Amino acid sequence: TASAASTASTASSASSASSASTASTASSASSASTGRSARDAVAAPVGLLLLIALGFLIGEVALYYIFAVVPPDAQLGIVQKIFYFHVGSAMAMLLIMALAAFASLADLIIPDDRIDATAQACIEVGMVFAAIVLTSGPIWARKSWGTYWTWEPRLTLTLLLLLLSLAVIAVRGMAADAALGRRIGASLAVVAAPAGWLIHVAVERWGGNHPTVLKGGGIQNADMRIAFWLAVAALLVTGAALVTLRYRGLRLDQQLGAARLALSAHALRSARDHDHGAPHVG
Repeated sequence: TASAASTASTASSASSASSASTASTASSASSASTGRSARDAVAAPVGLLLLIALGFLIGEVALYYIFAVVPPDAQLGIVQKIFYFHVGSAMAMLLIMALAAFASLADLIIPDDRIDATAQACIEVGMVFAAIVLTSGPIWARKSWGTYWTWEPRLTLTLLLLLLSLAVIAVRGMAADAALGRRIGASLAVVAAPAGWLIHVAVERWGGNHPTVLKGGGIQNADMRIAFWLAVAALLVTGAALVTLRYRGLRLDQQLGAARLALSAHALRSARDHDHGAPHVG
C-alpha cells in the first residue's frame, strides 16, 4: 500500500512538473511572440518618417509659392488662393477613397486583417479630406458664385461620399458583432469607387458651376501652375503619410487584441490542466 501511494505520488508530481514546464514554455513563447509583434508595430518606420519629411518640405515650398510668388487673382483676390488647397484635397480624397473601395472589395473576397486595416485607414483619412473639400469649397464659392452652396452634381456627390464614409465608420463602431460590422462596412465602402468616378466626371456629364481646371486651360500663369502642382504633390504625400500612420495604429490594435485572446486562452488551458491534475479526495 505504501509503495502504491509512493508511486501515485511520484506520478502525480511528475505530471504536475510536466504540465508546469509545458505551460511555462508556452507562456514564454507567447510572451516572446507578443513582445516581438509589439516592438515591430511601435518601431518608428523609416518610410513613414521620410513621407512626413517629404510632405513637410514640399508643403513649405508650395506655401511660399502660393503666398509669396503668385499674385492675387484679378477678380477673386486673395480668396483664389483657397483653390490650391481645395483641388489638391479633392484629388487626395478621390485617390484614397478609390483605394478604400478596392481594399474593401478584396477583404470581402479574401478576408485579411492587413487588407481590412488598409481599407479602414483609407476610409478615415478620405473622410478628413472630404471634410476639407466641403469646408474650403464654400468659402471660395461665396466669392466666385455669390453663394456658399448650390446643389450641383459635384458638390452633392462629394457630400454623399462624406456621408458614406461616416456610415462605414458608424456601422463598424456600433455593430454588436464585429465580424458582421466589418462585412457591412466593407460592402458600403465598395460604393466609394463609383461615387468617386462620378465626382470626377460630373462637370463633363451634367454640367455645373465648377470650372474645368486641368482640361479647360484654367491655369494660364506659369507661377500659378507651379504653385498648383506643388500643392497637389504636398497634399498627396501628406495623405499617403496619414494613411500609413493610421494603418500602423489599426494593425497595433489588431495585434494587441490577438495577444489578449491568446493570453486568455492560455490561462483557461492552464486552469483546466491544473483542475485535471489536482488529487481528488473521496
